[in-house]
Amino acid sequence: MSGAQTGMQENGPGAPNGAPSVIGISVVVPSYNQGRFIDDTIRSLLDQDYPDLEILVMDGGSTDDTVERLKAYGSRIRWISEKDEGQSDAIVKGFAQTSKPWITWLNSDDFQCDRALWRVNEAVKAQPDAEVVIGGGHYTHEDGSFLRDYPTVDVGPNVDMRREMFEKGYVAQPSIFYTRALYDRVGGLNRALHFCMDYELWARFAVAGARFARVEADISANRWYETTKTAAQIFDLYAEVVATQKRLFGRVSPYFVQAISDHLYTKFHAQFFGDSGHLLLRWVWFKAIWVALNATAPGYCVGGLFRHTLAKSGPAVGDSMTVRDWTNGVRAYLRRRRAARAGG
Repeated sequence: MSGAQTGMQENGPGAPNGAPSVIGISVVVPSYNQGRFIDDTIRSLLDQDYPDLEILVMDGGSTDDTVERLKAYGSRIRWISEKDEGQSDAIVKGFAQTSKPWITWLNSDDFQCDRALWRVNEAVKAQPDAEVVIGGGHYTHEDGSFLRDYPTVDVGPNVDMRREMFEKGYVAQPSIFYTRALYDRVGGLNRALHFCMDYELWARFAVAGARFARVEADISANRWYETTKTAAQIFDLYAEVVATQKRLFGRVSPYFVQAISDHLYTKFHAQFFGDSGHLLLRWVWFKAIWVALNATAPGYCVGGLFRHTLAKSGPAVGDSMTVRDWTNGVRAYLRRRRAARAGG
């Protein structure tokens, strides 16, 4: 760790004498030049007064005021500031240097809310065999104000989590906690991934048959703004998701096919030629991308061409395009073509 700056946390033994026992939780905070946000992140953890909490900030050698802000917390947190090989590398190294039986990471521009740690503890007490706890979450604007709810997979005793992670896969990353034993059992975080390392880990949890529990409350906020890594490099994210689904499930789900096809339609057509006839054209893009991504699974690919269709309001909504929608779209498209020729 040559050249690294560090700060040490004074960790107590857990809950004080006489207090109800709680699960121990380690939270790793990967960070790089996020000084303007990191106080919100750390305070969202400390202000919960959770008695058995370990916080380790893995800073990638920030050149802003991050380190000075971290020093201000004294022994309440632990931190290391040194160059790393990216977010996944920082998280893996952070988990290796923490000790509690339950773990998660919290990005340095996100924050927890609504007593998140306590609610996770309650969920585990209610379902002692749980290995993963998933809560609700929401997106915020850059200033932390509410933007929209984050969609969340179904979780329950009769829910097929493998299917949920394949068909949907959406989980607010700051709202998921898991045991260190499970994390180690599935092989930990994939350092080679830079965008969907969270989804890939959740999917491996499901494939491994992990036991999931649910927190019904909204327990985290995920900032969404122009320079966030995911927003700025969405194509790279989709490429990693496709590779992950093909490796773990052998095919790509309708949800992610549409997420990709809608993005491509907007990028290569709508922003230049307008959005008229969008349902029909989005349907064409969906079918084309479906074949392109699932051609290596012929039976699934052909069956899906007839079985799966576009969700009109977006892949997370599920309001599937009907035959009437398709027919009306074709008629409207042909009318506009005839009108354009007549006007020309």
